[in-house]
Amino acid sequence: MPFINDSNTSDFKLLYETEQGVWLATKRNEYGSPKYIAQPLGILDGSGQEDTEDAAFHQLMYNSNMGDAIAQIFNHENIISIAGHIKTHPFVGAALAAGEPQLNRPRNYIVWDYCDAGNLSGLFLCMGPSKSPAFYLPESLCWHVLTSLLNAITYLHDGKRLFLDTKAPAGEERQWLPVDQDWNPILHRAIEPRNIFFQHPRGSETYGLCKLGNFEHAVVTNHVIPPEDGPDVVDKDVEISIAMAARQGFESLDTLRHKLRTSVTADTADNYPYTIADELFSVGKVLFTVMTGEKSPSSDKLSKTRYSAGLRRVVMDLLKPDSRKKITKVLPRTKMVMDYYREWKNGTEEGKNYKDIEDDMLPRCEAEMQMEI
Repeated sequence: MPFINDSNTSDFKLLYETEQGVWLATKRNEYGSPKYIAQPLGILDGSGQEDTEDAAFHQLMYNSNMGDAIAQIFNHENIISIAGHIKTHPFVGAALAAGEPQLNRPRNYIVWDYCDAGNLSGLFLCMGPSKSPAFYLPESLCWHVLTSLLNAITYLHDGKRLFLDTKAPAGEERQWLPVDQDWNPILHRAIEPRNIFFQHPRGSETYGLCKLGNFEHAVVTNHVIPPEDGPDVVDKDVEISIAMAARQGFESLDTLRHKLRTSVTADTADNYPYTIADELFSVGKVLFTVMTGEKSPSSDKLSKTRYSAGLRRVVMDLLKPDSRKKITKVLPRTKMVMDYYREWKNGTEEGKNYKDIEDDMLPRCEAEMQMEI
């Protein structure tokens, strides 16, 4: 059905419907016309109650303080992010001809990133079974997925993101800066191959962006991140606030804290609260499959793979259960992994040939700066 896009409310426009309730969209006046996904609000929860959904959307995004917060949460290069929204008006004649006069009223669409290269599950399906548990996918892809996922959960849990300062002296360490002083940690609770998506490269980078998606199981926790100089790991006997949630569904914070204090078999009990340690284990489990083609993690098998010692060490550490420790922050672990990543990138032939998103962005930024001069 043809639509008239309301240019006063959106920088986007619908192109065509790819499946029931899912549209391709594009941004007006954007170079290269990258594509986005748009979904009508009534589709998101299956209610189909557009009047109620539209009113709720407008109240949430414009008549309360939540709109900016929601847009900020879904605004990271390694997360499938909200790009904007579209308000459309169908042509009355076309709607009547299609027998759908009920669509004469405006309809709101949320616009999301379009991951046009599929997900990790699809990649495994295309690759087929591993011929050897010693090697499955290229090491460059392993690092790409690993660093992308850690960037995403460092942002979700710690509220920190890595900023690229093109004016900083060469070799200076990049800064991890807070996005909000009142950040409440978010636990995804479903880090698995089907929820890890890819885009095609937009420039000279080897792989397009890797993004964590599907937040239907995510939980915003009522937890304050420890101060910058506070410990990122504490002994099990130390009483400290950590972000936690039920493994499935929702439970009160008092119930979760009681389970945290009383559980003896912390690493195996199904009723033990879900924490950031579980998120990190999920990342390790994904990487184990990327490296071996197998689903059940094994330190013995991982140690026999043909990948660099740094990558094997990092993934083993992510998969290592340790009931004596509680993890309070992700950033220290992410920084350590990034050190190993740079060691591989600068010290191996494959690493030197691999181009990440920064390798593509820096020359562009430098060229723009020269044009300004």
